[in-house]
Amino acid sequence: MHSVADLSRPLQWAPHRARAVRPARAIAGRTRLLAPVLLAVALSWPALAAGGDLAAQETGEATVRVVNSDGEPVEADVRLVGYGPIHHLNADETARFSNVPAGEYLIEVTTVFGDRGISRVVIRSGETAEVDVEVTRLYRGQEIVAIVGGGSARTDLLSPVNVVEGAYLRSGAEPSLGEALTGEPGINSTFHGPGSSRPIVRGLGGNRVRVLESGVGTGDASSTSPDHAPAVEVALADQIEILRGPATLLYTSSASGGVINVEDGRIPRQTPPSLMEGLLSARWSSATGERNLAGHVDGGRGSLSYHLGGLYRKTDDYSIPGHPDASHEPTDPHEGHEDEPDEHEGVEAEGILPNSAMETSRLVAGLSYVHPAGFFGVSVSGYDSEYGIPGGHLHPAQLDDGEAGPDGHDPEDEEAEDSDVAVDLTQRRLDLEGAWRFGGSFARRVRARFGVADYEHFEMVDEPREGVNEFEAERFNNEWEGRLELEHAFGERGSGFVGLQARKRDFEAFGIEALTPPTTTSQIAAFLYETIDLSPAFRLEAGGRLEAQTASTPALERSHTAASTSLGAVIHASEAVEVLFSGSRSVKLPVAEELFTEGPHLATLTFEVGNPDLEAEIAYSLEGGIRLGADRVRGSINVFSNSFDNFVYQRVSGAERSGLPELIWSQAGARFTGFETEMEFHLRHGAEPGYHVTLDALLDYVRAELSETGDPLPRIPPLRFGLGLNYETPRFRARLDARRTTAQERVAEFEDPTPGYTLVNARLHYTIEHGRFIHGIVLSGLNLTNAEARSHTSFLKDLAPLPGRNIRLFYQLGF
Repeated sequence: MHSVADLSRPLQWAPHRARAVRPARAIAGRTRLLAPVLLAVALSWPALAAGGDLAAQETGEATVRVVNSDGEPVEADVRLVGYGPIHHLNADETARFSNVPAGEYLIEVTTVFGDRGISRVVIRSGETAEVDVEVTRLYRGQEIVAIVGGGSARTDLLSPVNVVEGAYLRSGAEPSLGEALTGEPGINSTFHGPGSSRPIVRGLGGNRVRVLESGVGTGDASSTSPDHAPAVEVALADQIEILRGPATLLYTSSASGGVINVEDGRIPRQTPPSLMEGLLSARWSSATGERNLAGHVDGGRGSLSYHLGGLYRKTDDYSIPGHPDASHEPTDPHEGHEDEPDEHEGVEAEGILPNSAMETSRLVAGLSYVHPAGFFGVSVSGYDSEYGIPGGHLHPAQLDDGEAGPDGHDPEDEEAEDSDVAVDLTQRRLDLEGAWRFGGSFARRVRARFGVADYEHFEMVDEPREGVNEFEAERFNNEWEGRLELEHAFGERGSGFVGLQARKRDFEAFGIEALTPPTTTSQIAAFLYETIDLSPAFRLEAGGRLEAQTASTPALERSHTAASTSLGAVIHASEAVEVLFSGSRSVKLPVAEELFTEGPHLATLTFEVGNPDLEAEIAYSLEGGIRLGADRVRGSINVFSNSFDNFVYQRVSGAERSGLPELIWSQAGARFTGFETEMEFHLRHGAEPGYHVTLDALLDYVRAELSETGDPLPRIPPLRFGLGLNYETPRFRARLDARRTTAQERVAEFEDPTPGYTLVNARLHYTIEHGRFIHGIVLSGLNLTNAEARSHTSFLKDLAPLPGRNIRLFYQLGF
């Protein structure tokens, strides 16, 4: 049996053959994308032109000086969020921003050693504002969140937001989106092997978690099945933003779990301080044999800015602590005969997870025209990934019990069963974005964003008996999405956003696993999001969204409309304590896979059956929280309760079809309750040599059940908690952490419990500054105790444990 990682042959899967036999469909798909592209250009360019000449606007100036905690000037990069240039300051310099449209701005300051400072400035017509910004590492949570208004301070948002920064993603995160975020509060992963995992937020996944790339949908098929990888690359991201609560209505009504936005800087929104700056990195991992090269270059001169980025990653089948199969019983090596073959030999080798290798490449290029009051940019990108599906060899491709499958193989033929399932996906994408700040008292800024993607996805069965690859499924997804939003203000106390969003998706599937007929889904929505300060200590937040959707196949058509609303409040109890409340009613419209699916799905080893009579799912959400920002203690505590009418889920019927357990898309009342906590304690801080020691803690839990019967829902994450100890100086950082995931014994019918596990990790990071070059070296160890860990949220938990002990070496060159 061959795996994706077999180096004796090149990674040339059969999809390359398929692309040659379907040129007409591919060309037709790309032709259909031209109309929305032209429409997006027509909508975006007037948004820029509407700003008029700066001379006709009210403008002012701002000067910024950067200091450390002792008041001494330091070298740093300074940007006025939403305004043209970024300044690089030496320790004795001051940044001056001229011809700035009047209004309120955030100032973000960063240093090469990871220090950060955020301040606020009000620009008034004909005046110069002078600001000193202090940078420090002591106060986390000062990130700028792009997903709300293009740039908001995390601490200003009522909705819970987590931000994972690019430095961590490049050096230490897993290659897939779900695994990269699984350490964040309330976030777990579908884990379908290292090549594919998607986030699960508060026990909710699939299309209840909307994944965006720079503010618009990813244009892939990842929400339809856990074996479909998101077409995003976390190692090239500047940051990943996780948004929950009322503000999710800005992007969708169906994301009762949350919205996740990957910001990778593909379209420059401001002008870098030099003609060329960037990062180049290399990474190696022992458990996977990972070879990873990545980098990006940014620069600009005058009104033009550019971005170039790329990545190549290749891994082998990854190592695990024991046997892949959770039910495998170790055998006594002294029993039996020497010439008796091991029934697992070559299929499920001890210490290795077969068919878990992957190969990924990504290229992206962007160009922008940047004006002091706004920008207009375009980017093109390509993403290719080939990865194995662990456990896919355990069942033949067949349609009826006891009958030969369409490939002609007898399901009783064990040799036919010994075959790998692998995925080859390709995406080509075009993005447009523009924004303009007016400097007026009511209309502050207009933003337009548009993305169009051509996605192809092939699943293959590698038959070693015949020595050829055979298709299991082919999927084509042509999708575009655009949004136009206006930021406005009501005096000095109220502000918000109003806008329109449209999306269209053409999906086709062929082959053995063509579970869903060709489907066209169209959506259009209007949204509103407002905040108002009723007093210095009390702020209200309200949102609304009206959405219409039509999903059609050659034989059926289903149309739905949805109205969603939200209301929240924050009380500033003191300078260090904020109390937050929110409630919402959101509507998730059924998607094509839930309505029209029928067939065997070998990647999850199930037979899926859709329901064309599904109704809209309604979620009623309540949440309360406390946000702490004291000198030595900071963090948040959130408690939530989500009640669903017509909750859509896959019910295990207990029957088998084609030798696979039957999953039927069903509806019932459901409720999700839980909490999540993250805290950071500053234990010690020394001025000389500038070190500090912190302890952070994580605790989260969710309980999910059917409302009428109290029966548990499947694949719900158990209680999880962890501690981390950090020591930091300007050049050196060290971290030791442990995370305990408890056993999940509260399981749905026909679902097996999962034992608990503890993961212990360590990390050392050293920075060397040499002229204009910054060298970063990171040595990290994951799962140092080599614990066997199986994720209860994964369809493959009994067949694919998490990787064992893994030592990683990472090098980064910044210039």
